[in-house]
Amino acid sequence: MYNELVIVVTGANGGVGFGICHRLLVQLSSLHPSDAQPHFNFRRDKALGMKAAQRSPDAGVTIIMACRDPKRAQDARDKLYGLLDEHIAKIEPGTEERLYAVAFRKSVRLDVEKLDLSSVKSVLDFGKAVCQKYEYISHLILNAGTATYSHFDILGFLYDVLQHPIHTVEHPRRNIQVNGVLSNDNLGYTWQCNVFGHYVLYRSVQPLLLACVRKTNAPARVLWMSSLDAEPTFDPKEDWQLTRTKNSYNASKYQIDLICAELGRRTLQAMCDGPTSSSPDVVAPCGEFHHYIVSPGITPSNMSALLNIPIPGWRYLMLAVFYIVRFLGSPHVLATLYGAAIAAVHIALVPLRAIPTVNDAVHAPLEETSWPKWHSYCDKFTSGPPRLLALRFGAETDWWGRERIGAVAIPVWEEHPDLGETLLEKYERLYQLFLHAEGGISGLGDVKGRTI
Repeated sequence: MYNELVIVVTGANGGVGFGICHRLLVQLSSLHPSDAQPHFNFRRDKALGMKAAQRSPDAGVTIIMACRDPKRAQDARDKLYGLLDEHIAKIEPGTEERLYAVAFRKSVRLDVEKLDLSSVKSVLDFGKAVCQKYEYISHLILNAGTATYSHFDILGFLYDVLQHPIHTVEHPRRNIQVNGVLSNDNLGYTWQCNVFGHYVLYRSVQPLLLACVRKTNAPARVLWMSSLDAEPTFDPKEDWQLTRTKNSYNASKYQIDLICAELGRRTLQAMCDGPTSSSPDVVAPCGEFHHYIVSPGITPSNMSALLNIPIPGWRYLMLAVFYIVRFLGSPHVLATLYGAAIAAVHIALVPLRAIPTVNDAVHAPLEETSWPKWHSYCDKFTSGPPRLLALRFGAETDWWGRERIGAVAIPVWEEHPDLGETLLEKYERLYQLFLHAEGGISGLGDVKGRTI
């Protein structure tokens, strides 16, 4: 039986993806990783199976850094090795912790694989390459993302931050996006990079996820990176590829919530009743892997550079605003990428039984949550608690900046309660079209949403 963790992280060369890799290495080098300890206080038959089992330091971990730019990925790889060595050097020599970390370091492997989520061919090629090189995948962390920002509305932001400082940072409306941007595959660019590319990746490596439980006796986990910005800001019938909406980033993250929740629902259904009749190959037939929604909270990352802010030193000004908002009471502001990775790493390492479901009361009631007037949820839940779709596990901090895990409930979109199922079926049909085209079958034609 294998004990090695084989973890794929998309967008691992920078931003939150780099923070996830860094935190995974630091946590796994610890004799008792704090992120692997149960956090949420909820009943699970006297917490049976809640305690994290101690791993052998030579069990091994392979992190597959799936990145578009191999040169930047190699530089990030070298930096990660250096950060791990620095961390180990700070542990007191001669202690059990130091001996464990030194032994762990010998079993660390960081591999770089090229992946361009804006190209379905690149994703399929990645899947083929990985399936040939590795026997299984224990964790698939779908982190990479982008946005088609045009500029930052500085005056509008200043007005908002003076009127509603916390809402302005937690749910910004002044990051102006461009619509109508298409990829070379003739798909919505933001939608393909953030959602569909990851769906194709998930389907391409699904055999390795299924193999994990056979090789390690533990189910694999698929983590979908969402955002506090996730919001139903699109027309589900006419614009599911998000080319018309002016908020394609927010909408793409909301589609991630919908798809992950639907995959999770079908997984539970398959475990209880056998594979679903529709798209039976889409999920694990017997619960061999599970899907979770995670979020990095609010943190300075490479995404902010896309806003083209023409102010010298704007990053420092942004950090100052973030700190002020945290002191005013927002729990979602993280100062470092390492801190922003806590939710993803916790969900990756904690025992499965310690991860709450939407039925566990571990989140703040949505009807008691304050929403800005420009948000879709403003005044939406005043008549009573909404139906809940799923939980999104997010990185949070206390007033002093100490990191912790939080959970946010995602409500059902009552106007379109079955949208997750509808979208999943559209994704699968489109995926099959590309598979057939790659296999030499003609007739792909225009794969834009209107033909699916």
